[in-house]
Amino acid sequence: MFGGPLEFINELKDIIPSNGFSDPSPITLTPTGITAGYSLALPAIQVGICSISNISIGAAFSIPFTGSPPSARFNFAERHSPFNITVSMFGGGGFVAVVIDTGGMREIEASLEFGAKIEIDLGVASGGVYIKGGFYFHLKDESGVQSIYFEGFIEMGGHLSIIGLISVSLVFHLALAYEKDGATKTSRLFGQASLTVEVEVLFFSTSVEVKVERKF
Repeated sequence: MFGGPLEFINELKDIIPSNGFSDPSPITLTPTGITAGYSLALPAIQVGICSISNISIGAAFSIPFTGSPPSARFNFAERHSPFNITVSMFGGGGFVAVVIDTGGMREIEASLEFGAKIEIDLGVASGGVYIKGGFYFHLKDESGVQSIYFEGFIEMGGHLSIIGLISVSLVFHLALAYEKDGATKTSRLFGQASLTVEVEVLFFSTSVEVKVERKF
């Protein structure tokens, strides 16, 4: 049971059908192994003022033909299709995936982002601004060789349109990341910042992007 800000997770059990995984799972056969997996999409739920959509859970079991141990993968949403949480003008989303085998944890990948967005329409002019932040984490262990990547970021942006003839948009992205390569036994800390400005007037448009990166 979850409490406090995570209490909404308790509601998930009520929308997961008891026979949701009863259908035969699809099987993928390749020269290197066989994998059986299943993915279940869940309907959007409303818990008070909190709305959660694009929810999916999945599981897969792989048996390799290369001599490696069998492995299992579990996921809540996916990197290419994260879940979304909306609370009034605040929103966010993310995903979590875990791979384990007989030797223990082999891979963890997770991402979570959150922020706020405001839109305004004055008739002759409309626009909006947003700000969001989050993190991405990826740990992979291959035969005892461990690689880690962790990134935290913040992004701000806005757009303005005047009677549909002139449009201006601006995006600022700032990220700080740590990377450890187990194969080469090296690690680095690096920061990235980018600013993108786009202007559109009638049928003419142009954009300018400036990037800066510092490595340690």
